[in-house]
Amino acid sequence: MTLTVEVAETPAARRRGLMDRTSLPSGTGMLFVFGRESTDGFYMYRTLIPLSIVFSRYGRVVTIQEMTPCGEENPNSCEIYRAEAAYTEAVEAPGGTFSNAGIRPGDMIEFF
Repeated sequence: MTLTVEVAETPAARRRGLMDRTSLPSGTGMLFVFGRESTDGFYMYRTLIPLSIVFSRYGRVVTIQEMTPCGEENPNSCEIYRAEAAYTEAVEAPGGTFSNAGIRPGDMIEFF
């Protein structure tokens, strides 16, 4: 499976992520590269579409989760999605993308 991704390169872009998007075409997504190991979580505040997220550590899948939109006014009321271990990259794509492709923890992924 190959995705064409936008790269969230700055802290502001990482905070904004895919907020306020009304659609995300199949085969696309957003890549978050942290440059260090992280245990920070992701939330779906102001995110309008279901997303899949894969957390990877140096290219090896740690966790895959399905995230649902959060309609709360207060971002602190939204569920936080966390990896099961430290990760160095995360990729968000349309809901079901990674599980439908058979990607599982332990698989290797490449970024180019």
